[in-house]
Amino acid sequence: MKAFTVDLDDDTYNYLEFLERTRFIDSKGEAVRKALALFKKLSMHDWLPDIYRIGNNRIILMDRGMLLDIFELLTEFEIYRAFRDIDLTRPDNWMIVLKELENFGWGVFSRIGNEIKVEYCAVPTQYLRGYLETMFKRELEEHRTQVEDLTIFIVGEPKEEAWR
Repeated sequence: MKAFTVDLDDDTYNYLEFLERTRFIDSKGEAVRKALALFKKLSMHDWLPDIYRIGNNRIILMDRGMLLDIFELLTEFEIYRAFRDIDLTRPDNWMIVLKELENFGWGVFSRIGNEIKVEYCAVPTQYLRGYLETMFKRELEEHRTQVEDLTIFIVGEPKEEAWR
């Protein structure tokens, strides 16, 4: 591990002191490491004014009012159908859901063949399993690993009523 020093303005330094005192962080170094990890995860080096990325994906930040203005132009039926037209029973579309869950902080998801790998899951895995089974209409078998914070779901046969 390499070390370096950073000059901080008084306000930022006092903020780090406050975080340490309140035990929100163990050390100032931890805060810097976490901030840089987040900087890297959010690909902030690729950010331009008004252009944001997470990994290879460009994301948008939108005010709720703006989104409601867009929905106001649609009929209730069009709003209802907006997401329903995506067939989540097709495995090619599963990464749409998994990437959204990842962007919402549920964990880190990847799919290889008939396996869904979940790292650092923020919700109980049984809840996630039921959620994904219902979305994908497939039975998932949970494979517990010896690696901390890693779960593998093995995708089974299609199941019309996956929640029962």
